[in-house]
Amino acid sequence: MGRVRAILSLALLSGVIACSRKPSYEVVGQIVAIDPARQEITVKHGDIKGFMPGMTMAFKVKDAGVMTGKEPGDLVRATLVVEDTFGYLTRVDVTGHAPLTEPPPSRSAIDVLPPGQQAPDVRLVDQDGTERHLSEWRGRVLAVTFIYTRCPLPDFCPLMDRQFLAAQREASADPQLRDRLHLLSITLDPSFDTPPVLLTHARQLGADPKAWTFATGTAEDLDRFGSRFGVSVMRNDPSGAEVIHNLRTAVLDRDGRLTTIFGGNDWSAADLLKELRRAAGND
Repeated sequence: MGRVRAILSLALLSGVIACSRKPSYEVVGQIVAIDPARQEITVKHGDIKGFMPGMTMAFKVKDAGVMTGKEPGDLVRATLVVEDTFGYLTRVDVTGHAPLTEPPPSRSAIDVLPPGQQAPDVRLVDQDGTERHLSEWRGRVLAVTFIYTRCPLPDFCPLMDRQFLAAQREASADPQLRDRLHLLSITLDPSFDTPPVLLTHARQLGADPKAWTFATGTAEDLDRFGSRFGVSVMRNDPSGAEVIHNLRTAVLDRDGRLTTIFGGNDWSAADLLKELRRAAGND
């Protein structure tokens, strides 16, 4: 389900991971939700020393048995392991139980576009501070994903960045695709991800601005637009200090019509490129 905002930039996170193949951290907090189908436990936790501040986050578990006997409201002490491309809980010990003190976070309405329908236009602001609209990319196939720059776990938003970077590199070497494709990464953390922050993030990744745009906008506009592709956003406070969202990546054809949506993170750059080529008429 969700991914939350974090204090670390991608560059800093890479530095932390480079120090150890499998660094681990202690997580102390309260279970907010459990999703057995996705093997995720959402925990409202305190500061994780050396990794990120206190917030609400959906953590993956490798062993589904870790969730057995756990329920919302449980107070827990857990171990978070962060590998190069994956973060997960290996141990969740219940230390007590308490009523959940906050109401369920608000969730954006979901009204997912069916394939073949034209995507709605949306006002965006790119990494250079220029106002943009989705309709500007008509005439090119477009891949759209939703991220935020402070995402702490490497298999969530940073993975979307890596997949887009791999797609950019391969497309740049394909004369039938490179001038017919554009990549668009939209933040769901507009209060922090201002154009200068997005510009720095794009440069750190090696994004080519001719082929890959990072964009922000108002939270209301971004949430409404994202919901048309199945993006679910939850915010636990009005300032947006805690944001949880799922992963959805959409492909639009040259007329702006939806061709497919990749859910979660279990797709590859090759899968994306195959769909982009199909949408461009090059399959």
